[in-house]
Amino acid sequence: MRTIAYTLALVALLACAACAVAPTVTSIVARQLTDGTGRVEITYNLADSDSATVNISVAISTDGGSTYSARNYVTGDVGWVRPGSRRIVWDAKADLGSSAVFPNCKAKITADDSSGGGSPGEMIYIPAGSFLMGNSGVGDDAAYHYFDEFPQHSVSLSAYYIGKYDVTRGEYRAFMTATGRAQPAYWADVQDWYDGCGHCSYAFTQTDSYPVVGVTWYDAEAFCNWAGGHLPTEAQWEKAARWTGSHPNVYPWGDTWNEEYCNNIGDSNPAGGGYLKWQTSPVGSYPSGASPYGCMDMAGNVWQWVQDWWKSYPGSSNPFDYTNINRVYRCSGWYTVTYYHHVASRDNGSPYYYNCDLGFRLAR
Repeated sequence: MRTIAYTLALVALLACAACAVAPTVTSIVARQLTDGTGRVEITYNLADSDSATVNISVAISTDGGSTYSARNYVTGDVGWVRPGSRRIVWDAKADLGSSAVFPNCKAKITADDSSGGGSPGEMIYIPAGSFLMGNSGVGDDAAYHYFDEFPQHSVSLSAYYIGKYDVTRGEYRAFMTATGRAQPAYWADVQDWYDGCGHCSYAFTQTDSYPVVGVTWYDAEAFCNWAGGHLPTEAQWEKAARWTGSHPNVYPWGDTWNEEYCNNIGDSNPAGGGYLKWQTSPVGSYPSGASPYGCMDMAGNVWQWVQDWWKSYPGSSNPFDYTNINRVYRCSGWYTVTYYHHVASRDNGSPYYYNCDLGFRLAR
């Protein structure tokens, strides 16, 4: 497939009646990579003075701009994106076919901050396909014999988006303002988790960049509905947290435990985050702990509610079913002991349950 010149058109939609400034996209550059993959890189700068995040979509024309359509094999900074320098990659060779030649392609980027109040956080695209879910019981996983993690099994998922970060206090604040929903537990800026949570700690200040905690399953689902999405299913959460494309990592970053790669009771390296071991930390503070897809804090910091009722996996030797009783939340929190930080770890609670190390992230 030969090198193609891409002309990009921009459509910036007015945000909403309450927003005075529409998002803008500038410095758009598209180029076909010369590594033989047939991929096209699109870079751009996104600005919006009155929205924390903007919904970015891309449509591509193969007939010189007469018609545009959404394409498959598009990854990177699409979906809900924070302002700044951003990058999209389109695998044109996989999408159009290795023999296809389109010398007059154009791409159109649309920036929209109207849906869901413009505050669901940056989203990561997870492509369709199968992955292995659950605990294999071998290798580094062999140390973890929690019956609800077995057996490892194949799950096929359609493509979806999931939050790069846990939902933050700032994002939840926008939701409360828009809907009148009550504050969750532990909402005060200054917290000492010993008060009400029962864990020795230090007084510290939560800012809007910290994950919201103290939310029930119902609180989390209400936010996701408001933001135009839903809580991720267990399978969606786990694939985003550990699947490399060929095998599941034991931890988001790999198969070897490193206490400096997530917020837990043992980390101490300032370069890795270094937050006091008895407190939450701002989302994304441990970049070395990112999942293969780039999701942050999939281990440590806060446990995360998911959609599912708690029940055994298909083929389990210890079948159980707590449908209509307990919902699942997934690995793991700031005071969680080491053996819970592997990604296959599961826990559960009443949908009314809340705690100072329990939050959530958004999916679409």
